Amino acid sequence: MADEDQTMLGTIGMTVYELMAAEEYARALIADEHTVRAMKEFTNASLKADAFKSDAIRGTGAWKSDAGTMLMTLISMNDPKKLDSFDLLLKQMLTKPPVYRDLADWWLFFAALEAATGFQLETCVGRKREGGLTTHLLEALGAQGKIWSAYIAEPIRRAGATLSISNIDLEVGGGEQTTGGDFGLILDFDGKTVQPGARKRPDDHRIIPLIFQAKRYARPMADVSQSHLKRGPQHTLLGRNDCAAAYIFYDNLKPAPIPLPPLVKRVENVPSATTTDVLDQSLDFATYLLRAAIDPVYAPRANSTDDALRMIFKKAAAQDLTKLVVVSNDPGAGNRYRSGFSMLKHQLKGYGDEPEFVHQEN
Repeated sequence: MADEDQTMLGTIGMTVYELMAAEEYARALIADEHTVRAMKEFTNASLKADAFKSDAIRGTGAWKSDAGTMLMTLISMNDPKKLDSFDLLLKQMLTKPPVYRDLADWWLFFAALEAATGFQLETCVGRKREGGLTTHLLEALGAQGKIWSAYIAEPIRRAGATLSISNIDLEVGGGEQTTGGDFGLILDFDGKTVQPGARKRPDDHRIIPLIFQAKRYARPMADVSQSHLKRGPQHTLLGRNDCAAAYIFYDNLKPAPIPLPPLVKRVENVPSATTTDVLDQSLDFATYLLRAAIDPVYAPRANSTDDALRMIFKKAAAQDLTKLVVVSNDPGAGNRYRSGFSMLKHQLKGYGDEPEFVHQEN
């Protein structure tokens, strides 16, 4: 093996060829006409979207490797205004695996980006119910997770990790009751995919539980007025969760030549419990997941598998979510969460005798 490859393996965990190949896959995706068309639909609909997305990623530095920090500094020195553009950030930084302190973040972002693009341009063009749309999105995420993990298979194998996306069977009853949520997603990265040359940190193992409430809408406004007869507005319930909670909006209520991507808006950014402007302070699905993964203030961390499940199901019945997905670099994560959920189920309070949300799907 060449000395250059030995040095690269010791610092970033990839050979020169592996690095270049992975970056080429990422560049090919963002240059693809379908991806370009999908992303432009959002930035054309909202003039603030590009800068808001850029702020979301560069607003925290913990995700960057030393090389990533240096590259961002150089870009800023040459032209600070360039960092206001997510498009430039995407092309000059996010495509490059060495920029990320943890390779799992690169994988997560691009798997989610390609999944959401296909969902936007293919699934969302025909009217579907919210549950069906969510199923399609999560299935696409799982499929793209396998594809993008194959692109970096050797570095991941050497790290002793396995990138995977697992569905946890919740034996669903009614859905979206106590938590106000519709589906849960847990990011669980144990630190094995952190660059070998990076200084180890206590927060290298990240467990990030997320709750999403899916809503269809006709741009730009979405109805968030759904309420429970006894427990009150869904908006209030969603905001009480210990983990990061957000609405995920599907542009599917009325036909559109090109729907907007699935957009995620934190419940904190929805001041009204009746309606909200979907284009205001929303991120696309991939950018939201990356921000949640890299910022513990934005998305609170759990201390363990059991803690993550408790944060999602606190004071909730087992049927409160319709789906739970675990995104991890640990091959045993899926079974660990299945076991943890099975143990937790008997502790969860049931609300079978209470009326459910009156949920109208148009």
